[in-house]
Amino acid sequence: MIDETGIDGTDGRESKVLIRLVGSFGVERDGLRETVGGRAGTLLKLLAVERGHTLPTDRVVDVLWHDCPPKRPAENVATLVSRLRRTLGPEAVTGGRRGYRLGRPPAVSVDLDEAAALTAEAEGRLAVNEAAAAVAAATRAIELLDDGVILKGDCDAPWAAAARGEAAGLLRRALHAAATGALRNAEPERARRAAESAVAADPFDEAAHRLLMRAHAEAGEPARALLAYERLRDVLAAELGTDPAAETRAVHLAILREQPAGPPAAERDSALPGREEEMTMISRAWAAATTGRTGVLLIVGEAGIGKSRLAAETVRIARATGGITLEAQCQEIERSLFLQPFADALTPPVTRLTESVLLDMMGDAAQALAELIPEAALRQGRYGSAGQVAGRRSTYEAVAAFLRALGARKPVLLVLEDLHLAGKETVELVHYLARRVSGARLLVVVTARSAENTAALEALGHAAVRLELGPLPARSVARLAARSGQGRWADDVFRRTRGHPLYVVELLRGLAAGEHGVPAGLSAAVLARVHRTGSLVERLLRAASVFRGTFEPALAGELLGLPPQVAAELCERALRVGLLVVTGSGYEFANEVTRESLYAATPVPTQLVYRRRAADLLGHRDNRPVLNGRSHHPELR
Repeated sequence: MIDETGIDGTDGRESKVLIRLVGSFGVERDGLRETVGGRAGTLLKLLAVERGHTLPTDRVVDVLWHDCPPKRPAENVATLVSRLRRTLGPEAVTGGRRGYRLGRPPAVSVDLDEAAALTAEAEGRLAVNEAAAAVAAATRAIELLDDGVILKGDCDAPWAAAARGEAAGLLRRALHAAATGALRNAEPERARRAAESAVAADPFDEAAHRLLMRAHAEAGEPARALLAYERLRDVLAAELGTDPAAETRAVHLAILREQPAGPPAAERDSALPGREEEMTMISRAWAAATTGRTGVLLIVGEAGIGKSRLAAETVRIARATGGITLEAQCQEIERSLFLQPFADALTPPVTRLTESVLLDMMGDAAQALAELIPEAALRQGRYGSAGQVAGRRSTYEAVAAFLRALGARKPVLLVLEDLHLAGKETVELVHYLARRVSGARLLVVVTARSAENTAALEALGHAAVRLELGPLPARSVARLAARSGQGRWADDVFRRTRGHPLYVVELLRGLAAGEHGVPAGLSAAVLARVHRTGSLVERLLRAASVFRGTFEPALAGELLGLPPQVAAELCERALRVGLLVVTGSGYEFANEVTRESLYAATPVPTQLVYRRRAADLLGHRDNRPVLNGRSHHPELR
């Protein structure tokens, strides 16, 4: 779906035609308003109301001309269809002389369909107890539906009755979902506003009254809750001669007894087991952003810990709840390019805008944005030399102004992955957005490895909300194992991975394929990660892989002839990037997968050298014999 900018709410691509039935009738093509009036406009309204069905030409003639059809009605309708196709594109209307129908998405979209999708999304989120995401989706649906009136000026037309009922039903459902989600999210005032709107729209809506009663009770105002019940009872008695339903009376009785007035929250089957708390934080941040509370989240953790998966789930939530998503990946090779990740993220929506729309959105700040994104529709000659580069602060302000203007139309999610690889200016601009932008419908989510570019990330962490990802708990690994049909291996997988998400998933895939070692793809990823620490650290870790459990740095160093202080420093480097963990007075590998991968990648002759040397050292230390050059020492493989 698109808004006034012509930007699709998912990935910034153009949508062909948007038809607005809510409020006053409107039509847009590629983000620009089109004037479609007269009988051609009435025909388009009728097709939009009856979308999904082919309308016989006789039905169209009856609506357009009533009892006074022209001499050749089928030809006249065909002429109107041709006019619509010239104005809106050949896919806007399909069919022929026997009947016509509105074009299908994505060629043509209707605002009521977007509202319906958002309402269904809100109800689905409630079903799995994702209250904040449900509120975000319902709020966007309520915005689209406005007061539930459609086709102002034509609302009394009989052919519009179905659309009127559809809009009213959607608004009721969206208000219920918003109130329910707000109650679960401990926002009674927000729940009260939604419930009051539902009651105002339909005084006989008992579900809305129950929500209103619960909202008052949760806000610590039981007297107001009881008064709401009395009003409902009076209305039902006077108008229908009946009493409130048993469910409503039960809520009333619970409030009188000062008991919880609502049902328990639904059980949740999370899409990301073990990340429920993090997803709750992200959902709440997105829900807050949809109401104008700007937020910046910094998701940090070691490689493969699940940062990208969490960011992808955030994108899914934002798209499903009516937001615009902008995404970019930071690349180390492009670190010297000025704000390249921001340019990548903003180029799709900016280049979809005409010059007049861009200037209307941003005013004087548009020129600074055009310096960052040369593909923008501005004609540089009108605003100064094409070689004139905007100052850094001006560019920061221009990016902020664009995101704010975009957010005025739809909530915006900006995701920048691998911020540790970005240049200084990119990190500065994220910090600028965190500190200087408020009141915009904007959530910025950035991911970064916790052990890299630490100074910049630490500075950003003081301005942003920091989400530190750790390993999954055993119960989450068990759930993932059960989902994959490998439940019997759950304990073994947890022991070998210590809950590292990537390793868990890959081991389970390997087990499903009958492979009980470390899968080749996972082993390659582990070795690549080790390789990035440098050749000396890699050599030390390969040597240390002959030990089971804890090893001392000095002992591992002796396998390579390294001084103890050098071995200790190399172990500290591995510790900082999460390859080792401290255990008492020594180190252990962070998980068995890492150790197994290193050992398996070491040539067998080299393994034997390390094993024999380690056995000799351990034997002398513990006065244990070495038999045939091979050790039975419990600390060795």
